Amino acid sequence: MKRFALVVVCLCLLLGITYLIVPNARDEAQGLSRAVVADVSEPTTANGDFDHALILSSQNTTIGFSCAKRVAGKTLVVHGGWNGRFHSTLEGQVSLNPTTGQPQAVRARIRIDSLWSEHDDLTHALLNAGFFAAESFPWAEFTGHYEAHLEPASAPGDAAPPTGTLVGAFTLNGIQKHIAFPVRIEQTQAHLRADAVFSLDRRQFDVVFRETAGFGLLTDDAIADDVAVKMNFDVTLAPPVDPRRAAGAPTAAGPPAPAPGALPQPDIFVQTIPATQVDFDMIRVPGNPDAGLPPFYIGKHEVTWNEFMPWVRGNDLDDESEVGMQRAVKLRPSSPYGSVDRNFGMFKRPALGMSWRAAELYCDWLSAQTGRTYRLPTEAEWEHAYVGGAPAVSVTPPSDPDAVATHHDVSWSDNIGDWSTSKIGTHEPNALGIHDMAGNAAEWVAETPDGRVVRGGHFESPTRELGVGREVEDQAVWNLDYPNEPKSIWWYVNARWVGFRVVCESAPAAR
Repeated sequence: MKRFALVVVCLCLLLGITYLIVPNARDEAQGLSRAVVADVSEPTTANGDFDHALILSSQNTTIGFSCAKRVAGKTLVVHGGWNGRFHSTLEGQVSLNPTTGQPQAVRARIRIDSLWSEHDDLTHALLNAGFFAAESFPWAEFTGHYEAHLEPASAPGDAAPPTGTLVGAFTLNGIQKHIAFPVRIEQTQAHLRADAVFSLDRRQFDVVFRETAGFGLLTDDAIADDVAVKMNFDVTLAPPVDPRRAAGAPTAAGPPAPAPGALPQPDIFVQTIPATQVDFDMIRVPGNPDAGLPPFYIGKHEVTWNEFMPWVRGNDLDDESEVGMQRAVKLRPSSPYGSVDRNFGMFKRPALGMSWRAAELYCDWLSAQTGRTYRLPTEAEWEHAYVGGAPAVSVTPPSDPDAVATHHDVSWSDNIGDWSTSKIGTHEPNALGIHDMAGNAAEWVAETPDGRVVRGGHFESPTRELGVGREVEDQAVWNLDYPNEPKSIWWYVNARWVGFRVVCESAPAAR
């Protein structure tokens, strides 16, 4: 009994200390301009020329929210939103005034069940405890127009900042309201940027917490009515795109054909990552016009730990809190569980076990680092590179698998008592000089109609699966033995043989 009482006292002390050290947060919605919301008296349309419009997507547009709640006298803040191409389905258009170039009209919609929040359990609650009726009303939509106005200059000679108001109809949870909120526009020759920060009363759209299961004494009354909403988009002002043509006509991946008189492209170039000074080789793959494939560059080797882990750890970021924020909004992976290299070794070894979204986000980061467009290869590009760029050649297992691939029969390591990868470049390359496409690590490709797949076979594959190997992502099986709940969305415990290599759409001209 005394031991039980001691445990209770210790627990109470621990809870008391936790309460004292938890900061009292500031309600971010307070002090913000509040959106003007009214019932819709008549249908609202977006008046603008959408034949030639800027396309909004989750690659160039982010929407976030934060809301305060009171727990035991403390104010806590919950963050969430739709941020990044892997956490949202967002689509829309912005028409521009042909004379001034300013935005005229906006149409946008977001799939509700693609939102994220800081914790997976909280995301589940937002979608299932009454906040958002995603099953009944899967899309939120805005249709409206931009009204420009100028703020008075703060001092003589100062340029007035470009500000305005977005006015239109907003539909959420099946409720449509007339809404107006401030927005700031910045336009250069290359970009159109806009951002809006305002508060919105969630109850006007029936965003109400109705269940308490799993959340103790939390009730809707403890949650602030005003939600801080932050929106921004950054659109590259490329030549106008007809969205009807873009939606109906297939586009081939890869760089455009060089213009007459252009400098020739090199067969290989070395890419250095500025933040880490790690470099890797990219090899040019000739196109296949019959298959609609222009030339492209692909990694000579699979992406290695030396390239991948600095991004995972956030070595390019100056502040550790920024690393935490990137992980909170799911733009960087959480720390891997256990030994990330499976005791195979890190030096010149392919990075392994990452999810498709981790591979894709790494490509985004690499593109931002280098100023070139890096991505996963399409399945057609991967197969074309595998056969050495030869047109009309089928993908088959290698005739001499031991010479070109790390596979089940040759990958046993007595040192670790397990099958393992080989160092990159250990085996003979194909006709273009590309290594390890038939084994070592199976490789992610761009999403296919079948889902997310890896190609090529791996160090545990039998020889008959090398090159022709193709496996569709199965999260339940690939993470069956992950020890924690919820299971990681970044790392696979059972699919330890998954890796990737990158494709580049642009390269330096040969000198």
